[in-house]
Amino acid sequence: MYKKILFCTDLYPASDYAFASALDMAEQSNAELIVLHVLESRHRYSGQLITDDGEVWGSAEVFDKLKEKLKEYYSMRVEEGKQDSVRYNIRGGIPWLEILRVARQENADLIVMGPYTVRGSVLEFMSKQPRLGSNAQAVSLRSRCPVSIVTSPKQLMALEASEP
Repeated sequence: MYKKILFCTDLYPASDYAFASALDMAEQSNAELIVLHVLESRHRYSGQLITDDGEVWGSAEVFDKLKEKLKEYYSMRVEEGKQDSVRYNIRGGIPWLEILRVARQENADLIVMGPYTVRGSVLEFMSKQPRLGSNAQAVSLRSRCPVSIVTSPKQLMALEASEP
């Protein structure tokens, strides 16, 4: 059914359920799974990334370390012998834009992601009118391929518990 699935992660545990779903779909379709994390930076071509606290990092160093952490974190969730069908990618830039760019460059058949970034819009999601995070919304509206936005049952239970 699918040949390439792009899984987008924000590196928070809330993404784990979406990863399990992407991995399951990749295994069922015998597809390649590309795990992508985008380091948010307004200056994609500057060669440097600025952290929230204003610290400046050389991008090659950050990207290499982060790619290793990404492999460490997700490879232990992949069955032995199936590790070759998973690739890891780190980008810098505006997350939704880079997700769409990678999907197009890779000819992805499906994009899988969570509904929001915990750091950013969890409070909006937990409000009476739940909304998608800005990245999930931008990707789902602009993608050339199907987008699966995966919500974990725990997120839904938390939402139901917060209702009066």
